Amino acid sequence: MAESATDSVASEVRKLAKKHKVGAERDGLSRMALTITRLAGDAVELDSVEQLLVNLKRKGVLNKAEIMTLQGRYLQEKRRSKEQLRA
Repeated sequence: MAESATDSVASEVRKLAKKHKVGAERDGLSRMALTITRLAGDAVELDSVEQLLVNLKRKGVLNKAEIMTLQGRYLQEKRRSKEQLRA
């Protein structure tokens, strides 16, 4: 079975996380940021791939430019995947 477009970036991020022993769990700082965001009236929910990106950055595996590039690619592919499902 062929990988979907979203899985290509997701797979890349998961492999990188596995290599560096980084999980997708939210730490105290992430939980606090989520609470503050909700209190401000915003609803931002990171999926597991996005949380892995945050955790990879915190561990120093990715720098800001790398995380932005990967997240941008991931969101574009995720959007394309949803559009294909609607078509």
